[in-house]
Amino acid sequence: MYDVIIVGARCAGAATALLLARQGVRVLLADRTTFPSDTVSTHLLHPAGVARLREWNLLEPLLATGCPPLDAISYHAAEDLVLRGAPYAYEDVTISVAPRRTVLDALLVEAAVAAGAELREGASLRNVLWEDGRVVGAEFGSGADSSGGSGVFTERASLVIGADGRHSTVAREVGAKLVRDAGTFGCQFYGYWSGLPDEGTQIFIGGGQAVLAYPTHDRHHLVLVGWPHARFAEVKQDIDRHFLAAVATSAPAVREHLTDDARSERITGSGDLANYVRESSGPGWVLVGDAAMAKDAVTAQGIGDAFSQAQSLAERLPAALAAGPRAVDASTAAHVADRDRDGATAFETTVAFAMGGNSSELLPVLRAIADRPDLVSMFYGIYAGRVTMDEFAAAVG
Repeated sequence: MYDVIIVGARCAGAATALLLARQGVRVLLADRTTFPSDTVSTHLLHPAGVARLREWNLLEPLLATGCPPLDAISYHAAEDLVLRGAPYAYEDVTISVAPRRTVLDALLVEAAVAAGAELREGASLRNVLWEDGRVVGAEFGSGADSSGGSGVFTERASLVIGADGRHSTVAREVGAKLVRDAGTFGCQFYGYWSGLPDEGTQIFIGGGQAVLAYPTHDRHHLVLVGWPHARFAEVKQDIDRHFLAAVATSAPAVREHLTDDARSERITGSGDLANYVRESSGPGWVLVGDAAMAKDAVTAQGIGDAFSQAQSLAERLPAALAAGPRAVDASTAAHVADRDRDGATAFETTVAFAMGGNSSELLPVLRAIADRPDLVSMFYGIYAGRVTMDEFAAAVG
């Protein structure tokens, strides 16, 4: 019998397991894959998320893996307009990072296990267990245990946490409905190249596409192209050709470095970027991360959202678990209510950016602030989910 079973061991699940285990909660952390392993991601973590890693004593270990700090951003809004500034600070943290997910996810999982969580890798959720209308556990298949055994196994817990992504099996099993379906507007593809000069985070906007380039692990840059979702099927027919043509158009100086010899892996990506909020808690269950709420990658808020949700749950659950089922359900409901209240504006702003909205209206404003690094940084804070459009407009005057 566990206090908590967490299904999904990437950023949301592993962070939640880590924070709960450090407080003495008995945690089973299960994932269908093994670690280290990769997943589609923008990689970017804004300063608020970096601050979480520091608070959890994981920032220095991450930087020690060769993950470079990113302290400068150049935003190419038009051919004759480049905004240069720093990431929008959170407390005293003024850097972003863009770690490979093979490194970040494994770091979180290892920290969770070191804190006392039990890890089952290769464990696919088959179904959740119900008793008297309440989730009381889960059944898994093919998960290796600490003794090397495998097969179907069933475990019970006071709470099952679904941290299993956009296509959450937990959400399906508990019948979690969509409470907000904002649609799908974008797609993205990216690859890794060596040999690019370190110019921090570079963003190129225009021509119906966006190109980003920033340093990641192993002295490589991640180069990403985003298009409207309407182009997804076309781009998939010849990813390399469309990708390189887009970079050549929007960022020719970057394109010069994208040679075959410098590329380390195939270009990958996704058109699965729906914007939605699911019903996220119920008797004996709660959803976190993309299982609960997901946004287009245009603002790169996913990892940071996962961390903040993990923190919110971990602050509430230990006392609730000690008090019993009603307290657990009340605590998860309060967590969801706070998430919805605090995250509503960032969600709608991301949807607007994903739709390509406000670009023509923003351009004159961006020209006006180009020589104001403080306002440029504040503009970046909109993408980080820390500044609202109204707050930015008031500051610009």
